[in-house]
Amino acid sequence: MSQNNKSNFNQALWLGIGQLCTFAIAFFTAPILARYFDKVEYGTYRQILYVYTSLQSLFIMGLPNVFAYFIPRIKTEQQKALINRLTLYFLLIGLCFSIVLYLCSDCIGVLLNNPELGIGLKLFSPFPLFTLPAMGVEGIYTALKKTKSIAIYHVFTKILMFLCIILPVLIWNTGYKEAIIGWGLASFITFLVAMYMKANPYRGVKSDPIPNMDKQVFSYSLPLTGAFVAGFFVNSADQFFISRYYGTEVFADFSNGCFSIPIVGMIAASVKGVLVPLFSKADAEGKIPQATQSYENAVKNTSILVIPMLLFCMIFATDIVVALFGERYQNSSSFLQWYILRDFLQVFPYFALLMAFGYSKFYMNMHIVGAFVICIADFSIVSFSWSPLCIVAVSSIFHMSCSVVSFIFLYKKKGIHFIAPELRKFILLMSVHCLVVLSLIYWLAQYKPMGNNVFMHLCLACAIYYIVLMVTGKIVKINYISSIQMYIQSRRK
Repeated sequence: MSQNNKSNFNQALWLGIGQLCTFAIAFFTAPILARYFDKVEYGTYRQILYVYTSLQSLFIMGLPNVFAYFIPRIKTEQQKALINRLTLYFLLIGLCFSIVLYLCSDCIGVLLNNPELGIGLKLFSPFPLFTLPAMGVEGIYTALKKTKSIAIYHVFTKILMFLCIILPVLIWNTGYKEAIIGWGLASFITFLVAMYMKANPYRGVKSDPIPNMDKQVFSYSLPLTGAFVAGFFVNSADQFFISRYYGTEVFADFSNGCFSIPIVGMIAASVKGVLVPLFSKADAEGKIPQATQSYENAVKNTSILVIPMLLFCMIFATDIVVALFGERYQNSSSFLQWYILRDFLQVFPYFALLMAFGYSKFYMNMHIVGAFVICIADFSIVSFSWSPLCIVAVSSIFHMSCSVVSFIFLYKKKGIHFIAPELRKFILLMSVHCLVVLSLIYWLAQYKPMGNNVFMHLCLACAIYYIVLMVTGKIVKINYISSIQMYIQSRRK
């Protein structure tokens, strides 16, 4: 491996460690709170986070992306000026965000049919003043190739957040308000750490403003706002309609069921990181057909790792939910099964291809149309009082449709089948193989060899499942073991 490739691999590795820690802590926070809060309290807590994350995507206007884009292109003195200016923007935006959140808290509570939510949002409202200025640390240190510092930053801040939220609940048996206060305390400390990290690489450096800085910054960030606005409606519609029309307790079930399998996202992100520069270069050099072979290998490698895992989670969804959140949240399993459908799309990285070929406008337009379709469909569902599962189904079907439409679009533009017949045959064969094995495992699981211990029951089922897969994989000529090696090699390449 060349020195440059080795450096890139190490940078990606540290980013992966940071992301894994971030997800792991967030993943384990929810089950603890779900077990200690009643459904109304837990639902209210999740609604507060939903409102915050949804509005945040609108307020930040694509500005966090500016750091990683501009810093590699400008000299050190200008980097300092850019960071100082953007941090000031975030302080002002955070102040506006906090004021709007406080003033509109009661209205949002009424809108989402939960008066208690208004009280919680008022308590939460000062915290965007701390969270927004902390943004940009990852973009800065990634551009400076100091991703080890990012990993340390993520580990420290996420553990801090976990302890500040969980400890009051575990020690003093407090409610969601105390958890929110703990969240705010952690945010304030994170803000101080972020300010230090932003300033540290530029100590002793004299600031040199970029000519027409504001114009350049917003010329880059504002076009992204359209995509963020469309994404806001696409990703928030199901949460809004379930909150408003089905109540806080159903929202609690929904929140615990609608999560992505963590390893799937990590694998997909690694593949995307390889494919974007690969096809960008191939497109510039007119060598797309040559790059297609690498793409097909990446899809096969991803599918071998992802599809067996997702099919297992779909079949054993009830056991997974009960093991994580307790018996009260059995209803969450149906939401999980529908939500997992969109994770299957990770096998076909259409987003990476669209970005590599510069079709970001098409991606934005597709989501604008999707936002209208989803809102109309969800409104129709609640008007006829259909099951909330239908809302999640609409969202999952939309994401699946995006994949199909994107590949049709790419075929028309590039004349290449990115889901070739051979690839479809391979994935179908593997899916059938996994389902046959799963049918056997699920039938055996009904005898409950581990008694009522759901966690041990899951572990045993999973272990037997993968052992049988690897043994019988030789019959269908699928080597599940070598897929791990292929994945590591793809990261290095």
